[in-house]
Amino acid sequence: MRRRGSQGEDIIGQWSEDKLELLAKYLKAYAIIMGNQKKKWLSSFHYIDAFAGSIVPILRDEDEERYISGSPLRAIATEPRFDSLWFIDLLPQRIKRLEELKQKFPERLIEIRDGNCNQILKEEIIPSLSRSDRRGIIFLDPYGLQVEWSTVQALAEARTFDIFVNFSIMGLTRQLQRNTLPTQDIRQRINLVMGNSSWVDGIYQLESQLSLFEEQSVSRESLSAEWLASLYAEQLKILFPHVSNPVIMKNSKNSALYALILASPKESAKKIMNDIFSRYERLKGNSGF
Repeated sequence: MRRRGSQGEDIIGQWSEDKLELLAKYLKAYAIIMGNQKKKWLSSFHYIDAFAGSIVPILRDEDEERYISGSPLRAIATEPRFDSLWFIDLLPQRIKRLEELKQKFPERLIEIRDGNCNQILKEEIIPSLSRSDRRGIIFLDPYGLQVEWSTVQALAEARTFDIFVNFSIMGLTRQLQRNTLPTQDIRQRINLVMGNSSWVDGIYQLESQLSLFEEQSVSRESLSAEWLASLYAEQLKILFPHVSNPVIMKNSKNSALYALILASPKESAKKIMNDIFSRYERLKGNSGF
């Protein structure tokens, strides 16, 4: 659950601003490439925000509290312009704010949808935009484990979308207990996100030394952020030919929250994202981003 201000705005940390900056950098590179392709064969390119969230979230850290531009504003500001922008959310306050945002940009084609993004993506957006002369970038920034694997699979099969995924490491680890295999309900919940149950063997292993009368005990092999991110990235590679290296986003206490990963039909997209991620990690390692 995300923290919210008095007006329903998300209250975020520096790591979330970093995520938005990384998104904006990729959107800029993507739009330049697509703008050039419109001079040749491309008819249109589009931005889809599956969890649009706050338009102006509040950044809060030890020293300050300020409003920053959320993903909808960053997409609107991207040049060359997207031919259409789709914003999806469930919270009534956010839908209202998105409608107000739309009114401020009457010259832009902005579509707002209220509902479950899995259903909206599969039933409306993919059929509308998956033509050979159209392209789209989809930002999947869930609050937990809401993005179903069937949705990711449908996006991959369309072969017209890049997906920029925020994979919730924290959302996954909260479901899992040390020394105990997950219940059937938890397995099914995570299977919806991971695509199958192979993640169980990747995370857990049976203890090898058992006495005749001991029950099998289970220990968690590794729940490092890097390992969990690599599991999801490997799953994405089953569907998309080109998947970036994951970058781990951590909070002020150095706890891993999520991994950002780009998946695309195009190798150039992976190269661009890997370059953006590498620069980010170098800057964070030195002094900041």
